[in-house]
Amino acid sequence: MTSPVVAPGCPVQAGFDPLSSEYLADPYPVLAALPLDRAPVFYAPVIDYYVVTRYADIEQVFRDPQTYSAAVAQAPLAPLVPAAQQILLAGGHQPQPSMVSLDEPAHARLRRPATRAFTAKRVSGMIPAISAITAQLLDAVAGTPQFDLVSALAFPLPASIVFALMGVPERDHPQLKLWCGYRAALSWGRPAAEDQVEIATSMAAYRRYLAELVAAKARARGDDLTSDLLGIHDEDPQRLTLAEISSILFSLSFAGHETTTGLIGNTVRRLLEEPARWDLLVAEPALIPAAVEETLRFDPSVPVWRRVTTRPVTLGGVDLPAGAKLFLWLAAAGRDPAVFGQPDDFDLARPNAGDHLAFGKGIHYCLGASLGKLETRLAVQELTRRFPRLRLVEGQQLSFHPNISFRGPQQLWVQTTP
Repeated sequence: MTSPVVAPGCPVQAGFDPLSSEYLADPYPVLAALPLDRAPVFYAPVIDYYVVTRYADIEQVFRDPQTYSAAVAQAPLAPLVPAAQQILLAGGHQPQPSMVSLDEPAHARLRRPATRAFTAKRVSGMIPAISAITAQLLDAVAGTPQFDLVSALAFPLPASIVFALMGVPERDHPQLKLWCGYRAALSWGRPAAEDQVEIATSMAAYRRYLAELVAAKARARGDDLTSDLLGIHDEDPQRLTLAEISSILFSLSFAGHETTTGLIGNTVRRLLEEPARWDLLVAEPALIPAAVEETLRFDPSVPVWRRVTTRPVTLGGVDLPAGAKLFLWLAAAGRDPAVFGQPDDFDLARPNAGDHLAFGKGIHYCLGASLGKLETRLAVQELTRRFPRLRLVEGQQLSFHPNISFRGPQQLWVQTTP
C-alpha cells in the first residue's frame, strides 16, 4: 500500500486515532494535549483524514456545500472486504442515496418531503406521546434502588417515538434498534474483517425491511410519515420514488433515535457527575433547556462529522487538494476558547451555549434537532420530578460504542436514593 500524499506544510499527528481505547474512553484529554493553537487543522494518517478542530473553520465548511461535499458522511471509515461489499450491493445498500451524504440538488429532493415529519406543529403534537412513554418506562423501574438509565429510558424512548412516526409496528422496534447498531459499526467504526460479513448481512436485511415497509404502507395507509411520503409519490411518482422513500426512512430510522439516546445519556451523566447541578435543576426546572444546550456544546452525542473537498481550498491555514477527506471534530469546536469562555467548564448559565455546532449548520442542519432536544428535556424533567435525589452509582466504568460519530454511555447506572 502506498502512503497517502499529505498537503505540503500540513502538521501531522501520527498518533491520533479516534478509535483507540484511550480516545473512546475520554476524547477530551486527547483534545487538550494537541497543539491546536498552532495547528487547528492536522493530518491523521491512521484514518487518512484531515482533522478540523476550530469552530470558525467547521462553520465555514458547513456553509459552503459546493466546496465541501457530503459524499463521505456515511462512507465506511475503514475499507470493507470484497465479500461484505458484494452483500451490501446485492441488498441495495449503497453509500449514496441517503440524505446525509447527498449534495444539491439531489439532497433537497429528499430533504423537502422529509421535513414533513419535523414541522413545529408535528413536533409539539408529540409532547403527549413522549410524556406518556417516558412515564411508562419510568414506572417500570419505580421502587428499584438503582437502574441503568440507558436501557430503562435513553434507549427505548427515542426509538419508540421515531419508529412510531415512521409507522413501524411495535413488535419490530427491537430488531430495528439492533440493525442501527450495526450501521454505526459499518460506517463510523473499524470492524474486523471477520465481522464485516455479518454486519453487511444485517444491513442488507435492514434495507430489505424498509423496502417491504414502504410496499405494505402503499397497500394500507396509516397516520404516519411513510404514508405521508407515499402521498407525494401518488401525485408524481418521479418526484419521489419508492426507493427514495425507503432511503429517507433509512436516514431517519437511525439519526432519529441514535443521537437522542446519546444526548439523554450524556445530559444525565454531566448533571449527576456534579450533584449540585442536579439539585439546581430539581429546584429550578426552567433551567432544563439550558442544561440540554450546554451538554450539546460540552459533550455532544455527534462529536464528529465528515466532508470531502471538491476543489483545492485553504482551510485553517492549510492548502488542501481536491479530494481531501475532512474529519470535522464538532466536540472540539464546542471547546473552542475563541467562541466559548472557559470552555472546559460545564456552565448552566452560559449565555451562548446554543451556538454549538452539534447539529451541523446550513443545508444539512439536522432535521430532528428540535425533536431530539424536546425528548431530552421531557426525559430530564420527569427524572428530576420523580427522583430528586438521583445520583450516579459510584465506581462504574463507562463504555462507548467504538465509532467516531455517535457517542453516549452504553450503560449509566443511577441510584434513586443516596
